Amino acid sequence: MPNWCSTAYVVEGDAKEIKSLYGLMKRLQDRKKPAVKNDFGTTWLGCLVNALGKDWKAVSCRGSWSGLKLDGDVLKFNTETAWAPCNETFEAVREKYPSLRYYFIAEEPGLEVYETNDECGVYFKDRYYLDACTPDGDYLSEYFEKLEDVFKWIEVELGKTVMTEEDIADIDIQWSTECEDAFCYLHEFEIVD
Repeated sequence: MPNWCSTAYVVEGDAKEIKSLYGLMKRLQDRKKPAVKNDFGTTWLGCLVNALGKDWKAVSCRGSWSGLKLDGDVLKFNTETAWAPCNETFEAVREKYPSLRYYFIAEEPGLEVYETNDECGVYFKDRYYLDACTPDGDYLSEYFEKLEDVFKWIEVELGKTVMTEEDIADIDIQWSTECEDAFCYLHEFEIVD
């Protein structure tokens, strides 16, 4: 059983190609039965790969999309995929629609995959994710654009003064000695191509 990676995508480019891709994905998801037999349903990424004229067996497409919407001149959707984002699928999309560029932000906590290709923060500005469970059992999580904002949030929400990432690691150590289920993790989104 894989760990599931949640990825948000924004696709931009030529308006005709955006509308064509949206139409293709919409038709596939609206089918009563999947275009290709699978365990994911009509929104399986393999159905999209197949509709693009590619061999789904030769492309990493283990997962499905949801939340498909045309938002002005961009296409937005989310995927749930095994272990990592299935960007290979979207490279196949770009072969069919060469003007398109996709931006994504992905999270898979089990393997600690936190990555984005949106280097300038055009669509995905967050660069840090704080995930914590206090010794009292309160679960906290929050996204941040800047490291300084993480420090301020911890001071306000947790009453702890932090000035470095090492200070956050020290909180994790302290909490885990007080309660084995407590933790305080800071994840930085890696910028990838």
